[in-house]
Amino acid sequence: MSNKDILSRIADNDEKIIYARALDKMTAAQRKNIPAFTDFMDPFKLRRFTELVGYGEVRMVPYGGFEDAERRMIGFFPEYCECVFSDFPIRPVEIRFNRFSKGLTHRDFLGSVLGLGITRDKVGDIIVEDERAVVYAQSSVAEHIAANLEYVGHTKINTALLESYAPPQKIPSEKKMTVASLRLDAVLGGCFNLSRTKTAELIKGEKAYINWLGENSPSKQVAQGDILTLRGFGRAVIKEVNGITKKDRVLITVEIYK
Repeated sequence: MSNKDILSRIADNDEKIIYARALDKMTAAQRKNIPAFTDFMDPFKLRRFTELVGYGEVRMVPYGGFEDAERRMIGFFPEYCECVFSDFPIRPVEIRFNRFSKGLTHRDFLGSVLGLGITRDKVGDIIVEDERAVVYAQSSVAEHIAANLEYVGHTKINTALLESYAPPQKIPSEKKMTVASLRLDAVLGGCFNLSRTKTAELIKGEKAYINWLGENSPSKQVAQGDILTLRGFGRAVIKEVNGITKKDRVLITVEIYK
């Protein structure tokens, strides 16, 4: 399938622009026989792109700066060329803040970074810890962040460029539970111990995702294998739908990441 044919299947203009740039990178890797890299993509766009393109003359390797990153670039590597993660143009930026500063969130750090005039596709994951955050940024903008970011919200911060950083791996907890149905609000409520009403409010408030795609309908049906995200609470993977109980409830097994 040609690049033109691939793009013809994309209805959203913003998404089409992202994929057009990625296809240009892929074509450059093919013609020049050198590695080429896209900007960062969210998991949904990354998965859709790889499904549309399939396997071509170059290898496609997604990477976001560490093993479990959500937002990733795609590296296009000619067959003869070894894929080395250190080749990816990604640089972690450490942002340190006073340990007495409370309430700084992922949104605060992202907003402050974008406030420097940096676009979202140049920024990958942001890991927020007790006294610091680590921003994975495209190398071309990492130095700009480190040199110019002085405040996050009203909090004075210090920055430093890191050579690399691998955050502690999240270990999921397994939970077996019964739900009235496989509606999104029922499953998310069970995963995060929320009332059905509260869960529905969060979903309608555009806080929920199924397989990385936003979903605002509480009644949306989910299935085994789906990855559910509730922003501010965590992520759950439906590992198994085990059947129906004697009380006509659905027994499921989920893995929960917080």
